[in-house]
Amino acid sequence: MSYKESYTQKLRENFLKYAREAFQLLPKMEKPTLLDLGCGSGVLTIELANLTKGEIIAIDIDQVLLDRLNKKIKENHLENRITTKKMDLLKNDFEDNYFDLIWEAGVVQIIGFKESFEACHRILKVGGYLVLGQSIKAMDKNHDLITKCGFDLIKQLNWPMGCWWTEYYEPLEKKIKEIREGKEDSDIFENISVIEAEIRMVKANLSDSDCAHYILQKKGD
Repeated sequence: MSYKESYTQKLRENFLKYAREAFQLLPKMEKPTLLDLGCGSGVLTIELANLTKGEIIAIDIDQVLLDRLNKKIKENHLENRITTKKMDLLKNDFEDNYFDLIWEAGVVQIIGFKESFEACHRILKVGGYLVLGQSIKAMDKNHDLITKCGFDLIKQLNWPMGCWWTEYYEPLEKKIKEIREGKEDSDIFENISVIEAEIRMVKANLSDSDCAHYILQKKGD
């Protein structure tokens, strides 16, 4: 990672309110079996555990991030409800029709929309839900795959325009400025130049980072 989680976690928590809004649009599920796809260090995983009483399986390909999540699971006394697995979605060994709900945030775009939709369709129960937190621009390009891969789009919940900039990258830019001016400890970042390049990229095309939650439901046969 290019910067320390202790600093950026609070910034990422800014986006949990959008996840809560999306979750409220789902029908009530007493104890769903939930897959957190590409869980990372678990900022969203812990929030999902707060929103539901169900069982959560959190998968990621990065063991370092999973270790951080495992620490949070212990701190929050959630060992009986959250299980972590180092696993690639496209090589998963889950049974067919296993999950009631699959939740992801930006991972499908990296793995590939078609491949991810097909993998999620297999392991999701008929009538189950796939909730995506995705770039609107990327989803618009792959919108036709929703139906082709066996899903119905139930709801699109747009985040405020530019929120990735105002709630995440702008504070990062401010922090880097303070470091450059000697007002802040440079040890906050592992590689400040990488973060600066990322900020420049986002700043140059702000609309590319506009996101939405997409609630998809697996169609029956």
